[in-house]
Amino acid sequence: MKKITFLFFLMVAIATSGSKVNAQAASAYCQTTVTHFNIPAETASGIKLTISKIDATSMYVEIESATSDPVDLLLVNNGSGATISEPDASVSGKIRRTLTWTTAPTNVEIELLWSKATMPGNWMLNTFSVPFDATCGTTADDTEAPTAFTATKGKVLSTSVELLLNATDNSGSVQYKISYGAGPTVVNATGTSATQKSVIVSGLTPSTEYTFSIEAKDAKENAASNNPLTVTATTTAGLTTSAPTPPALQPGKSISIFSDAFTNLTGTNFNPGWGQATQQSIIQLGSDNILKYANFNYQGTEFTHIFPVATGMDFLHVDVWTEAETKVDVFPICWNGSGNEPEKFKSLILGSADHGTWKSFDIPLTDFTSQGLTMTDVYQLKLVGTGGKTVYFDNIYFYDSSTDVDSEAPTAFTATKGTVTAFDVELLLNATDNSGAVTYSVSYGAGPTVVSTSGVSGVQKSFIITGLNGSTEYNFSVTAKDATGNTAANSPIIINATTLASIPAAPTPLVSAEKVVSVYSDTYTNIPNELQNWYANTFSTVTLSGNTTLKNTSTCCFGFNFNGGAINITGMTKLHADIYPETLASMTLGITGGGEFKKSNIALTANQWNSIDITLSELTGANLASVAQVGFWDLNGTFYLDNLYFYNDTSTGLNDAEKGNKISLYPNPVKDMLTIAAQSDITEVIIRNLVGQTVMNVSVNGFEKSVDLSNVAAGNYFVTVKMANGQVSTQKFVKQ
Repeated sequence: MKKITFLFFLMVAIATSGSKVNAQAASAYCQTTVTHFNIPAETASGIKLTISKIDATSMYVEIESATSDPVDLLLVNNGSGATISEPDASVSGKIRRTLTWTTAPTNVEIELLWSKATMPGNWMLNTFSVPFDATCGTTADDTEAPTAFTATKGKVLSTSVELLLNATDNSGSVQYKISYGAGPTVVNATGTSATQKSVIVSGLTPSTEYTFSIEAKDAKENAASNNPLTVTATTTAGLTTSAPTPPALQPGKSISIFSDAFTNLTGTNFNPGWGQATQQSIIQLGSDNILKYANFNYQGTEFTHIFPVATGMDFLHVDVWTEAETKVDVFPICWNGSGNEPEKFKSLILGSADHGTWKSFDIPLTDFTSQGLTMTDVYQLKLVGTGGKTVYFDNIYFYDSSTDVDSEAPTAFTATKGTVTAFDVELLLNATDNSGAVTYSVSYGAGPTVVSTSGVSGVQKSFIITGLNGSTEYNFSVTAKDATGNTAANSPIIINATTLASIPAAPTPLVSAEKVVSVYSDTYTNIPNELQNWYANTFSTVTLSGNTTLKNTSTCCFGFNFNGGAINITGMTKLHADIYPETLASMTLGITGGGEFKKSNIALTANQWNSIDITLSELTGANLASVAQVGFWDLNGTFYLDNLYFYNDTSTGLNDAEKGNKISLYPNPVKDMLTIAAQSDITEVIIRNLVGQTVMNVSVNGFEKSVDLSNVAAGNYFVTVKMANGQVSTQKFVKQ
């Protein structure tokens, strides 16, 4: 019966108190008397409304009952939607809030639920319509400044700094102004009186010192006496440490997906196209490989068609590093014989204390089997984040937790010398270990230089030490260890090797620069390009007699992309390359653009420079006006490359028929006006940059033309002159 009465009274209250206090005079809403169920004589209560505008989009509101009647809830109804701060510490008969809008409204509707102390549980609704610019109550004449103002440094990450701010003010709220950097950059924040406010200043630069100047004021601009306070913080460098090294596991007791500590499943696709926004890559810290997921929403991993069976395993291990992500969901995806089992997941929670450090998770497989997954044929793994964060992963593997710690050292350790060149020495390493993997450490030279590599137990590892000097004796000290640091008994093994005599520099090109479009050569100015590793290449750069030369070990193909897009080489007649093979017997060289156009089976003589010249007219079907790449195919060995360029081999001698094709440019280099003269009528002048883009096209009718280049950027250009006799001539010039 009491419940029914309550509902009735509440309906009456809403119905009878729905008229709003809309008067704009301060007394209409700053001080008002409300009644409880319209029984004024018995239950009238004075309500004091205190309002203070904080800034253009914020206001402070306080409602207090004169008779300390309970104030239960304050609601703000407005179409733009206000953000409401947490309340102050509880005060009997009083409620306080700071309200913030994206766009300030004209009027604010404040709905108050309150109850008479003598009638607990029976609530009254009163609604006040208040102008946003309203100010009333004691704060209207507030001259009291914030006190006890403090500012300290909280969590510091690579791109953000947390500031912990606190101050006390009679108005109930405090305004903080944070200034830093050039400009300066200003961040504003509103806090509750006597309550610590955490402000995250983001968008900072890693490994940079910042000084933050912080002021505390109230809504009436009364400033704390100790303004400003200064906080200095240096952002971290981001990820700089490797994940913890997993404990060594006995053979057959783990299935590794991604870890340098174990032998991983072969053929794994870490970036299948599942429509994800994530940008996946693999980075290196020293010799440690780490999965990086930028803009992480979700990312799939696909194993080979031979499904890894998790039978016998009882845990899935994952190491995670992030500065901002709060949760990662792990989905092992299983095959039921005809399709996927229903997806189930385990959430990995990352609190603020976990940010900026490696967090290791060991997930019992029962967390998945209890949801119905069989966990026998796991053939995919999906990781899901909250979106937009950068997260690093390492050491993803299934394991048997009952495995004993490995104490057995590698055996049968051997180290011998393999192929020796002028700049490299190959070391052939082998050892057997119960863990299935061996780590070899090699030290040599002054310092010494220390390098390492991992190998499979019982399988010879070819490890090439690069960057050596020619005609030099080296002593290599080699040690074999397993993942737990157990060292082979016969470590170290010493290997002596003397590098071969230095390779001579490639022949110096003799073609005049104005007849050349160069891709890779110290002799000419190269057009902007980018070396592309199409498949299984190892590139390095060596200096031969002061000449920069590209060294490549390949089993397939590579090319040079032109950064500005396809280039126009219609004025060129041949493609030249100098090749010095150590083992490479033949190759294919050509161009791409609308297809591949190449010359195959180019024979090479080992250990000497081979000068290759391909007549471009032999590349049938090629559009020389739109060449996107120079490519090398059918490679299987080590070789050096230099002097890769297109050129025009037309004879420089002029017969009578050719004299009409002769042009002159002056001045060259040119600052403003370039004069072009010919012995035949000129019809058109075309100026292109080094990537083939047309900069200027001018129609001409005469033997001479002056072109204004004052608005053309400095650099190297080609000018193509078309003449009335049908001849075309191209020359190179420099714009200062």
